Amino acid sequence: MSYQLQIITPQGKAYENQIEHAEVPAESGYFGVLSNHAPLLSSSAGGRLTLREKGGKTRVFSVGPGFFETRKNQAVLMTESFSEKN
Repeated sequence: MSYQLQIITPQGKAYENQIEHAEVPAESGYFGVLSNHAPLLSSSAGGRLTLREKGGKTRVFSVGPGFFETRKNQAVLMTESFSEKN
């Protein structure tokens, strides 16, 4: 199963896709989010964000500090910066 993820920066929407799993950088390590996750609001320290998109493709991004929220199979990461790592 998958859920909708949006990543928002001060410049606007930087990413939107259906994903199966997110590994989010938090203040004290990383946490994973799958579909049907309990509602959650957390600060993000910034760092490596790993996403497994619907269909199985894994992508890795660098994100700045911000906030992550998930509820009802939708998630939003509001962050200062966002770029894909090669």
